[in-house]
Amino acid sequence: MGSKYLDIGLALFMGYFAYNRYENGQYGFAILFAILALFNLVMAVIKQKNKASS
Repeated sequence: MGSKYLDIGLALFMGYFAYNRYENGQYGFAILFAILALFNLVMAVIKQKNKASS
């Protein structure tokens, strides 16, 4: 249960960095952090679905 919340927390943290890098004009890093944040959110959803199905 805890790792799902860790994934969500990391996604929010990386989302903040993506926004911060975008505002500073570092678009490559912004895209990288946005993709990593999206992957963390997807993993949280998958973990929730696996927990619900078992």
